[in-house]
Amino acid sequence: QRMSARVLTGGRPRVQTRAPAPHAGRQKAVRCTAALVRGSPAGQRVLRFPAKGWDVTYGTQAQLVDISETQAKAFFEPVMPILDPLLLQYFRGDVSVTLGRKYEYLDSRRFAPLVAVASGAEEDDEEGARANRDRFGATGLSFSGRWPANASADDRASPTDAARPIMGVVELSIQRDEDVLARLPTPGERGAGLESATTPWADGLGTAGGDMERWARRRSEARNLRPRVGRWRGGAPADEYAYVSCMCVKDDYRRRGVADTLMEAAEKVTRQWGYDCACLHVFQKNDAAIKLYARRGYVVVDDTCAPVDALLGKQRYLMVKTL
Repeated sequence: QRMSARVLTGGRPRVQTRAPAPHAGRQKAVRCTAALVRGSPAGQRVLRFPAKGWDVTYGTQAQLVDISETQAKAFFEPVMPILDPLLLQYFRGDVSVTLGRKYEYLDSRRFAPLVAVASGAEEDDEEGARANRDRFGATGLSFSGRWPANASADDRASPTDAARPIMGVVELSIQRDEDVLARLPTPGERGAGLESATTPWADGLGTAGGDMERWARRRSEARNLRPRVGRWRGGAPADEYAYVSCMCVKDDYRRRGVADTLMEAAEKVTRQWGYDCACLHVFQKNDAAIKLYARRGYVVVDDTCAPVDALLGKQRYLMVKTL
């Protein structure tokens, strides 16, 4: 049974005496859906590299199958030839379901699959390049609602972009882990912090107040969290950090610089979300990945591992880059 907002908020119920117009609810739903699509970053370009032949964008719903398939092939570890086909099918399903659940947090800036796709046919004119610099460069960001207002039409994905095959993918998510937080460097002179980080918490959008800020304040009070002076740019939560993971490139596009481009995009989005450093884990035996991260400025801050991981040969490094 439907109730009016007045009933749900405790006010006096209001009797509806006039029947709604035919299809009014459907029209309203269509308008709301269109507004949500416009407010979502799905498909927006993060970096543009026409000279290299690809762009980096936020992954779309239509690309999730391609993303999960790419990740499943890259991260599946064979066990036994007779069982591997069945295990791979199960692993594909698990990756797909997990990705779909994480994708629900795209619009709230908790998760972002960033994909490299072949550049569109349009020319990269000066206006589009300037808009891209304004969005992520030193000039800062201009926000209206949830996403940058100064994103030009050229930075928006066209309908034909939605399902473009991907070349590679990297995931960026917001995590909480005290073991990681304890090893993050505090920026500023002698760890004094950043002046810009003393501003009120503003959910990374540049707009103070609102439900997100109240949620963060209640959570801090409930957990008795001490403020970390100067820990974060833009006032992002003190007990969270930006985490880079699940990066992989399709076989046909390896050794072309796609992975380096994906890392650059992840770092730019990290700054946009209000965090001052990016964290990641890498297996100690993955020499190629370690060299890539070190070249981009990541340093090892922790090399400890659980006895079980050591027994299985899955020792990892925690690497951090200050942005």
